[in-house]
Amino acid sequence: MTLQPLEQHRRAELYLRGDTYGTYDPQQDVLARVRDLEANDVLDKSAVADEWQRIRTTSEDCRDGALTTYEEFSEWTDQNGYSLEPAFEQRSRSYVGLNQVDEVVVFPVVSLAIYDGPDLQAVFPCSDEERIYRVQDCLDAFERGDRGWFAQFDSITVDRTEPLLEAGLEA
Repeated sequence: MTLQPLEQHRRAELYLRGDTYGTYDPQQDVLARVRDLEANDVLDKSAVADEWQRIRTTSEDCRDGALTTYEEFSEWTDQNGYSLEPAFEQRSRSYVGLNQVDEVVVFPVVSLAIYDGPDLQAVFPCSDEERIYRVQDCLDAFERGDRGWFAQFDSITVDRTEPLLEAGLEA
């Protein structure tokens, strides 16, 4: 595989859900690919957050910023005409025996956000009316050196250079 560096200041934020059984090996494969891209100067930087939990509510999010990250991803999809579904799911959750209903977000097993400086360039997985854009599709494009593939996505300015999750670790 011949990897070609990209000229922009790209970083990847990889989110791995830690509460799902049977996904460790596939998550590690994605992590290895991201680290290879950074080692080969295709990405300038990568960060990994491995505390992305399955379901988050507003009360649970005061510590780690998962819902803030989700809102940032949602803003990107809204401006690009994409959706975070079916990988991300926003729904109501009720509790047996209680009169309580929480709005929750169900997070995917693996998610990848690509930033160019202070701009969020793309979020994976995402979808449009025709297809789902997977994390693997993004990594394949980087590995092919296919700069044109990313032209289908418009960036939004988020003006940050570090993950919002406190669990963010350097890859």
